[in-house]
Amino acid sequence: MKTFRVAAPVALLAFSVRLLAQPVPAPVLSPAAARVKADVAFLASDDLKGRRAGTAEGDRAAAWVAEQFRKIGLAPAGPNGAWLQPFDFIDGVDLGAKNRLETAAGAKKAWTAGNDFRPLAFSAAGLAEGDVVFAGYGIVAKDLGYDDYAGLDVKDKIVLVLRYSPDGDDEKSAFSPFAALRFKAAVAREKGAKAMLVAAGPLTKDVTDDLIALRTDAAFSDAGIVAVSVRRPVAEALLAGSGKTLEAAQKAIDDVKKPASFAVAGARAAVNVDVTPRRVKAANVIGLLKGVDPAKSAEIVVVGAHWDHLGLGGTTSLASASGPQIHHGADDNASGVAALLETARDLVARKATLPRSVLFISFAAEELGTLGSLHFTKNPTVPWDSVVAMVNLDMVGRLRESKLDVQGVGTSPAWKGFVEASNKDANLKLALLDGGFGPSDHSPFYAAKKPVLFVFTGAHGDYHKPSDTADRIDPEGIVRVVHFVEPVLVAAASAPERLAYVEVKGGTPAGGGSRSFRVWVGGIPDFSEEGKGVKLSGVTGGSPAETAGLMAGDTIVKLGDKELRNLYDYTYALQGRKPGEKVNLVVKRVENGQTVEKTIEVTLGSRPDATK
Repeated sequence: MKTFRVAAPVALLAFSVRLLAQPVPAPVLSPAAARVKADVAFLASDDLKGRRAGTAEGDRAAAWVAEQFRKIGLAPAGPNGAWLQPFDFIDGVDLGAKNRLETAAGAKKAWTAGNDFRPLAFSAAGLAEGDVVFAGYGIVAKDLGYDDYAGLDVKDKIVLVLRYSPDGDDEKSAFSPFAALRFKAAVAREKGAKAMLVAAGPLTKDVTDDLIALRTDAAFSDAGIVAVSVRRPVAEALLAGSGKTLEAAQKAIDDVKKPASFAVAGARAAVNVDVTPRRVKAANVIGLLKGVDPAKSAEIVVVGAHWDHLGLGGTTSLASASGPQIHHGADDNASGVAALLETARDLVARKATLPRSVLFISFAAEELGTLGSLHFTKNPTVPWDSVVAMVNLDMVGRLRESKLDVQGVGTSPAWKGFVEASNKDANLKLALLDGGFGPSDHSPFYAAKKPVLFVFTGAHGDYHKPSDTADRIDPEGIVRVVHFVEPVLVAAASAPERLAYVEVKGGTPAGGGSRSFRVWVGGIPDFSEEGKGVKLSGVTGGSPAETAGLMAGDTIVKLGDKELRNLYDYTYALQGRKPGEKVNLVVKRVENGQTVEKTIEVTLGSRPDATK
């Protein structure tokens, strides 16, 4: 009996340990949430490698969405009765065989492309040859009293500059807004230099002597100057005649945080850049649910969600580690696509009650500047006048504390009533915003004067990082968002009159951009344009741009005394300016079929706070 009395507690303890070791069963999902979970898991899988537009994996994602549209029962509504609306865009550059760099500082030397130097992705193509000038970090920041070009003659010469700033690569540094390579190239071009060579300083903490990756950015045009990344031995060879090392030249600046630029006696360089733009294709996926009212079925409510993400990273990645990594994009925006599909399933089941038609679009290349939605608004596959309104689903997978942002409620008098009625059942904590511009696919529709809504569950720490994975998504939360959006869509499709458009005055700027400077103009860039200058797809109501008379379709080619080749030039030209300052913009505008040039004075405003 004694043995039994000892063994029984031990057996009981072992049984209890086994119970504790059992995994906690996952909550049972509703059928809708299970579908949503599976859709997000597929789109955010490792196999699709982040769904970058213009890649094979992106094409697979688009084809998969098209197949889901077919299974759900939508009708293809792309060009010529297809599911896909393809378009092409520039997605970087390809290196040719004629890239070369030769230096002469006493001894002549030819350097090896890919090992000793590499063109920057935004470099102009062509040959540049001239004397070499060391221009410090290549920074001009008047507000900081810092100018690496002060007293330096660089006209028709080649400037050698350091990466980053006297504070290294510290993003919180006052120098940070001026340290971008595009900015340095624009300054060098403005100062008259023929070319810019960029080297990593040996004193910059945690920065290795690597060539800068050939990565594309958000502008299609080049920087208007030959620009090349070089390793330190190239820089040292050029500085040899001056009696200074690269470390000594950098130390002279870093120690006192003041410029220490100089002409390099006897140093010359000849650099030829051979790059060509690389064009790729992507496609919007478009399906139609036909309305049943003969008098209203020709009118269309659009609901959209972009299928693309960042692929393996790139310039907009916020990953802490460098190098290619899969950016899964589960919330951004597999969640929106999953919500779009579930909405389509529900509305197909009740199609007999919808007077107007509903057009479902999964857009491509949103992450590259809303290229897919811009393409659709310029090349609609349905009569543009038939579009009544647009509802956009972007990042709806992290519903927390039942909080949901709904932007655009001021773009039609009908929206607030629809939203409030829908929320009686959804019971969400809504943050309502009036403005129709924002960094997603609804903006091109609003710029084209259509009422819009943008539904969003909020920002989080995994945004644009590899950690935005499917396991962090709330499937039941997505279903709650769907159940909120559906009655709004039904109301828009069923209203006695089509929704009226309202231009919202004020609001927030679209398209992101640096928040390190203080001024605001209010023009909305058209990221799909490939020409020189900054073309506007619209202007914010009540903004300095609207007050001055800027219009959608205008192309800004000059700001003050600065020529503008692209959006980066425009952004940098605004840095250092102050609210209330008057500046002349030179724009190209089409009038009566002719392109004319106009000078428009704009009084700069204070930059509003962004919402996303």
